[in-house]
Amino acid sequence: MVKMSFSLIFLAIILSLVKGNPSHGLKHDKPTPIMIASMGYPSQTHTITTEDCYILEMHRIPHGKGMTKATKPPILLVHGLLGSSADWVMGIPEKYLGYILADAGYDVWLGNARGNTYSRSHCTMDPSDLKFWDFSFDQIGEFDLPAMIDKVIDATGAEKIHYGGHSMGTTSFMVMANKKPEYQEKIILANLLAPIAFVDHMISPLKYIAPFAGSIDWILEFLGVGEFLPSNAFTNWIAGFFCDEGIFQGICENVVFILCGFDEAQTNNTLFETIVHHTPAGASTNTLLHYAQEINSKRFCAFDYKDRNQEIYGQDTPPDYDLGKVTAPVALYWGDNDWLAQQTDILRLITKLPNIVNGFGYEVPYEKWNHLDFIYGIDANIYVYEEMLKVMQEHEALAYL
Repeated sequence: MVKMSFSLIFLAIILSLVKGNPSHGLKHDKPTPIMIASMGYPSQTHTITTEDCYILEMHRIPHGKGMTKATKPPILLVHGLLGSSADWVMGIPEKYLGYILADAGYDVWLGNARGNTYSRSHCTMDPSDLKFWDFSFDQIGEFDLPAMIDKVIDATGAEKIHYGGHSMGTTSFMVMANKKPEYQEKIILANLLAPIAFVDHMISPLKYIAPFAGSIDWILEFLGVGEFLPSNAFTNWIAGFFCDEGIFQGICENVVFILCGFDEAQTNNTLFETIVHHTPAGASTNTLLHYAQEINSKRFCAFDYKDRNQEIYGQDTPPDYDLGKVTAPVALYWGDNDWLAQQTDILRLITKLPNIVNGFGYEVPYEKWNHLDFIYGIDANIYVYEEMLKVMQEHEALAYL
């Protein structure tokens, strides 16, 4: 059932009228539904419950401005590590993918993985319970994505949908292909922005966490118990690897930019304050450790529970994920200056995926294109989203053959 907060939407419309042109009031911490409504788009909020009882919030733009309904298939967009649905809509409509897709005729659904700002509920547990945070991108791929896809299909009646994921949203999609392979048949095209499976060659400061991934004391002191809540000591330590005094103001105070990098030329100074209001949006410590484990193991595999592996997996080491099971058509988009998704690791991924629709993927034609530019870059609409729309439209006609 659609759960729309009409009072909040009405308030957002009033606020936007008072403030005038919404593009002039970007510095804010409005929740995603309010952001959407304040830009003049229809906004819906849906709540779903996963098979393992996490309660997730999804946000929807059912159609673009001047339309009464979508003319194209639904698309589910899923954020990266420490992100949320806000990532797709926090700027002006001409620049942000959620609005661009809605105005192109798509029914746009924005997912929120367990543990972030909008998905901090469970049937029986509370975020204050350590067990609530006992998950990584394994569970997001096994439970969250299938529940989101089911919701989109049930609500719209579509046989198949488009998928768009950024960073961890790509990792979890590839996990889902292993855990719930039947969902590959429900995808018209999977658009994977800054795809991450193998991370052997990443240059992010995350690699400096890898040697400590098995140290419980270090994890408790610096990363947080259950929920990723980095201490000031950790932030200062990790920032020390690359932050100089003259660096872009404020950039090194936000752990997301510290871990993912930044591209000053593509960073919207006006929007930066809004970005840091919404990001980081929350995640489990295990999710961060999972990527650190993969740096150490040089494998794309399940979370390493150490002494519990036999109990959980029936073997001493976590099983590898088979990328051959990603059978849905896949479009890859990657950049040359991506600290997390390095070219060498992307090329290794390309050799494993069986159904890439555009050859070796789309290399963004901008030398310094960074991991976060895919969602926050000033020119993401030009360098990425135009290509994404073109590839999506080419494959819609093929989806039902």
